[in-house]
Amino acid sequence: MPGTLKETAGGMLLGTLEGTFKKYLAMDEGLPLVLALWTIATHAFDCFDAFPYVAITSPTKRCGKTRLAEIVDLFSNNGLRTVGASPPAIFRMIQIRESNGDTVTLIMDEAEVLGTKSERSEQLREILNAGYRRGQYVLRCERKGENGFEPQQFNVYCPKMLVLIGNLHETLADRCIPIAMRRRKLGEQVERFFHLPMKREAKRFKNELEKWLELNLSKIKTRYRRGDLKFLNDREAELWLPLFIVCAVAAPDRLEELKGIALRISGAKQADEPAEFGVLLLGNIREVFDRNQGTPQSDRVSTADLLGFLNANDESPWPRWSRGLGLDARGLARLLKPFGISPHNLRLDDNTVVKGYERADFEEAWATYLPPALSATPLQSA
Repeated sequence: MPGTLKETAGGMLLGTLEGTFKKYLAMDEGLPLVLALWTIATHAFDCFDAFPYVAITSPTKRCGKTRLAEIVDLFSNNGLRTVGASPPAIFRMIQIRESNGDTVTLIMDEAEVLGTKSERSEQLREILNAGYRRGQYVLRCERKGENGFEPQQFNVYCPKMLVLIGNLHETLADRCIPIAMRRRKLGEQVERFFHLPMKREAKRFKNELEKWLELNLSKIKTRYRRGDLKFLNDREAELWLPLFIVCAVAAPDRLEELKGIALRISGAKQADEPAEFGVLLLGNIREVFDRNQGTPQSDRVSTADLLGFLNANDESPWPRWSRGLGLDARGLARLLKPFGISPHNLRLDDNTVVKGYERADFEEAWATYLPPALSATPLQSA
């Protein structure tokens, strides 16, 4: 571990932690960098108005999730790894740490309950849905003396990592950067993890990180107030911005690499999200117009032809719409009406007039409700 401040530049600290994740875990390319930036950012947590959760998921057991949680527990800012914590225990612990001038990095291992339907899971999700942004509180009545209760606010804002097999509820997943773990591939090697030596290494690392932050915390705060990520949609930009700010200060030469990773993860996340039918329809119609580039239907399409394309897509809900009859013109118009889109007369090349839609009818709705193309906007300086 480096010993002088000059040697512990941000890039070296980032590389050291990234290498630790690679050393002990089998992970897809780019994920160690994301985890290293997130872990470092927990030490600068107070600089940010919103801080992303990290969802560590896997399709089955023995994929390295618990090992990852152990490493983050040691290297993060006041890491606290829990299993089966109750909703009151969570918001009270955050409040106690805050009262002592500390921030807790909450690591919820074996958090499968968050994907179930129960009173406890609903209460946990309510707390977690609120707690990724500054200024969010849980209100509870606390006993004051012997004669009654008074309402009291409990802060729920702190860094959180959620570790589970399977998937999170969609509202909670929307607040997370997803990290998908897997088992080692044939021939892939990782080193054996020993807790006590790693605990000593983590202590040295955090001492050096504290020195670096003393010199660079003001830069992080200034860049955060000026930063933006125009290539991501609003929620994703809000989640990823703290990581980009830390990267911009610690290792600016890696910003483009991080941009590619963020676009890949965000794109996969949005593709997996259960879309509302109206938004899903907008995306399918954009696919139809894009597929027709260079044809007479590149800028206009009749309702009949559009329904033909939609109902032929077996991976969409449209063939099974209306009890298996398929999507019809009335159903199409009803789904598009909330977006201000309605059919109108089109004159085709043979002078036939039919009901249909033009590409221009959808441009505003696509820009508003669908994710941008991956290369639509260059990376903005953090």
